[in-house]
Amino acid sequence: MEVLEQTQPGIFHIHIDAKHMDKELYDFAINELGFYDSDFNGHPEGYVHFEPDRHLTLKLETKEEFYEAWNKLESFTKSENLKGYLEGEYIPSDEFIPYKDYKDISIPFSIKRRKLNGSKKEEFRQTEIHLTLEKDKSHPDLIKKLLDSGLYGAYIPKDRGTFLVLTIQGFVKDIVPLCDKLTEYIKDSGGAYLCTIKEERAIKYKLFDIGAEDLPEIADTIIYY
Repeated sequence: MEVLEQTQPGIFHIHIDAKHMDKELYDFAINELGFYDSDFNGHPEGYVHFEPDRHLTLKLETKEEFYEAWNKLESFTKSENLKGYLEGEYIPSDEFIPYKDYKDISIPFSIKRRKLNGSKKEEFRQTEIHLTLEKDKSHPDLIKKLLDSGLYGAYIPKDRGTFLVLTIQGFVKDIVPLCDKLTEYIKDSGGAYLCTIKEERAIKYKLFDIGAEDLPEIADTIIYY
């Protein structure tokens, strides 16, 4: 019997995504604000990947808690102690998809990605999807189809195994319909073990010693079949 994977819609996340962060910032985030380490651990071979070297997470229940923590973190963080970015997110949807046996169904979309262009409207992504599933108990053909579709992935260790986080970022008008189509596809195809799908809507961000060209690629064109 499959164990359920916890979902938390309606909450807020703050992440520190870093190519480098000094000990002073790390200690402040962990000890003063309550962040925890959520580092990625590699990525599927043969595919472009964008995971940061360091990834810290703070989850908050209310908007007031979110802005209090964000303001403290932003005030403390300088380009001297971080190369990377801060991102604050609201989670409008977070759904568990129960496991069922895999069926070989063609994936109904393909994604062409591109870099953000750094203009005022493209300094940062608007939103993103995270499709998360247990790597070793999910069907390998399903994982390959998802990666070949244009989603990009990274591994993250959890207490119940190694999970694959499949992601695409971009504009709300593109990503929200794709999230619905991806959810429908996983429910139809099966093969995804301990699977959740969530949207993470960016509400705050700040870059330190990097530019838009250093951020993960976004969806440029999505073709539906």
